[in-house]
Amino acid sequence: MRGKRKSGLLHASVLSCLLPLASCLVAWSVAHANHESSAQPPLWTPLDEVEQMATMEVPGGMVTVPAGEFLMGSDPRKDPAAGPQEQPLHRVALDAFEIDRYEVSNVEYLRFVLSTGASWPQFWRAKPFLDKMATHPVINVSWQEADAYCRWAGKRLPTEAEWEKAARGSDGRMFPWGDEPAGWIKSNIAHPGSKRGAKYPPLANINRYDKGVSPYGVYQLAGNVSEWVSDWFDPDYYRLGVNENPRGPKTGELKVFRGGSWNEDPEVARSAGRNGGEPARKSYLTGFRCARSERPSIVTRQSSTGEDVVKGLTVRND
Repeated sequence: MRGKRKSGLLHASVLSCLLPLASCLVAWSVAHANHESSAQPPLWTPLDEVEQMATMEVPGGMVTVPAGEFLMGSDPRKDPAAGPQEQPLHRVALDAFEIDRYEVSNVEYLRFVLSTGASWPQFWRAKPFLDKMATHPVINVSWQEADAYCRWAGKRLPTEAEWEKAARGSDGRMFPWGDEPAGWIKSNIAHPGSKRGAKYPPLANINRYDKGVSPYGVYQLAGNVSEWVSDWFDPDYYRLGVNENPRGPKTGELKVFRGGSWNEDPEVARSAGRNGGEPARKSYLTGFRCARSERPSIVTRQSSTGEDVVKGLTVRND
């Protein structure tokens, strides 16, 4: 009887020792699982260092593209590289809008990640990125992530038509700078010696190639990274004759991306070039920029009584 009592006491004692250990293991497992699924910085990156990186100054700002018509699409008689999805060449009228002067940079996207807890893009696995990459365009983001960033920033993705007008102006040029491919002088497009397939792509800073800006002063609309826009992709959409503020099909399976990348030949980076990818697609060839409808200006006039009238409201000058 005494032996059984001792045995029972021993089991109870062992169990009492193991229970805290089991609790610790469960707690560790939960913490480990949360870390694996968390969008927070890796444990080896001090959070204060990441937050300091988010304060780095990077080029920014938007440009206004005025309302009016432009030539959208391609004419195969002028452009031998014109694909069927780019035809016909047609006139499109757009309201005025604003578009980012530069592609969204790593630093700007880092601010979004820290603010919202969004997932870290690939290549952000340590530090999260080198200082020299701060002004590179963010890559490996899906269409949904690009859309979420623009909404967080109080903007939106540009429509396909807005993107193309910002790139080529109103005269129907093939590239932002004119009709002739320019190689590395004006854009980060594939050329002999390009590091195609590199572990980390040879991206350029978002404010590089000032000789290749568009007629409105927008950078990197040819090469560097292709860019997500808001529209669903339909290779026959241009044939539907939607010529005023087109926004693309209502539904689809692919989203449009524009502009070519560092890894593609010049004909792919033409302003009229268009391709589609699954919204969840993430690629080291693709980034994005944002746009927004132009903010209405406040029109002030004087009434017959000499009072200022602002948007229908009377402001007395007492």
